[in-house]
Amino acid sequence: MKDKLFEVAAPESLGIASGSVVRFLDKMKTYEFPIHSYIVSRHGKIAAEGYTHPFGPNVKHRMYSVSKSFTSVAIGMLVTEGRLSLDDTAASFFPEYIPENPSPYTMRATVRDLLRMATPNEEGSYNWDSPDFVKTFFDNTIIKHEPGTIFHYDTAGTTVLMAIVEKLAGKPILEYMRPLLDDLDISKDIWCVETPEGRSWTGSGILCTPRDLLKFGQFCLSRGEWNGRQWVSREYMTAATTKQIDTTTADSGYIRDGYGYQFWILRRGGFACCGMGSQFAFMDPETDTVMIITADTQGINNAEDAIKYAYYELLDEMADGPLPEDGAALKQLRSYETFIPMRPGKLSSPVIPRVSGVTYDFEENLFGFKWMRAEFENDELELSFEKPNGCFTLYFGIGKWKDILFPEKYAGKNIARMDTNYRCITQAVWDSDDTVLAKIMSVDDYLGSVRMQLTFKNDTLTVFMVKSAENFFNDYRGYLVGSAR
Repeated sequence: MKDKLFEVAAPESLGIASGSVVRFLDKMKTYEFPIHSYIVSRHGKIAAEGYTHPFGPNVKHRMYSVSKSFTSVAIGMLVTEGRLSLDDTAASFFPEYIPENPSPYTMRATVRDLLRMATPNEEGSYNWDSPDFVKTFFDNTIIKHEPGTIFHYDTAGTTVLMAIVEKLAGKPILEYMRPLLDDLDISKDIWCVETPEGRSWTGSGILCTPRDLLKFGQFCLSRGEWNGRQWVSREYMTAATTKQIDTTTADSGYIRDGYGYQFWILRRGGFACCGMGSQFAFMDPETDTVMIITADTQGINNAEDAIKYAYYELLDEMADGPLPEDGAALKQLRSYETFIPMRPGKLSSPVIPRVSGVTYDFEENLFGFKWMRAEFENDELELSFEKPNGCFTLYFGIGKWKDILFPEKYAGKNIARMDTNYRCITQAVWDSDDTVLAKIMSVDDYLGSVRMQLTFKNDTLTVFMVKSAENFFNDYRGYLVGSAR
């Protein structure tokens, strides 16, 4: 299939009713999901596409575990080149990591076992403080079982697969894949977050545009062929995107139809790349459809399920051939605005003169917050506080989103180096005369959020915080109780 830039076509010409896509988007709004982008493509043409500020068509978006599917394709390229067998043991590539008395289960684990999420480990082998993620897979002492037998979602296995690619290729995995990515016309500057030891963290770390992911998805739907070249053998890609192991016993969450080689299996022969927070590439061979979703639904119960079933409804409404034109519905779709939902509430409160600028000293608490001060002026809230690592100020738009840089530094290119201030959007409203509800959303290379409640009662301030983020915002959770100075 030849493509350099997907042609945009009217949905009806592709057998998709514009109204069906509008209904899908309406569901996302009703559920209040923070959808960052969506693309609906059929027969290699884009039927509908949209982006939510501050995201856009050229913004690299964190894809989280969608990255695992890229890892699978890289393994498939090596298999196709004859440089790797799925029956090779993972341990054979890393003699330097094998301990004196290794687990026989670890020593027997094959590339195929890791691809199928059937590792010997009963839990992940590394933690955020591990200096070498790959090494932990071989030298840990956690309980193990026979590899290749039971599905257990284990990103450590993907991390080892990535390391095998990089060791055989002698270069970072995306650099090894670059000839294929160029043929797909995927952005030159897609990149991957690094593990502490400096490898590519393709269990979670790839950033690319939604259109980049669309092209990757179409390549997978084409079973490894592009522009007349079979980059990955059809045999491998067919196996990768069909059920290789059952996932129901392991309670794998929102995908229950099985797992292939780092791809989730869907109904009726479909398959998907899935990432934390509702990063999705859905592929459906029956209708020749690819749908891309990027979002941040962390902390929202059953969001992935709801998106998947709304996608199924969209598929079920597709026709085998073109549909009659529907100018009104198409106009509604083309002008449809997606947005990140804001909490409704009041913009002011009669207690502001009493509480604004007052410093509240906290009682002993889990993360050592010492004091906090809220200052309300016009349509903004300035929230200052002190923690053991310093004094910080957060700025919130009242009744509107405000762009800020989070004042504390977290991980950037390498997950072990705290050197980056994340771009965030913030919002606050008064839920009642004495209570402020606020939210912080990271919209950077790392996605996550903090929900906050501040309740002023007499001379006290009670704060409750909930964070939904992987390994950052860690101090922003739990209760704080303070008294006015």
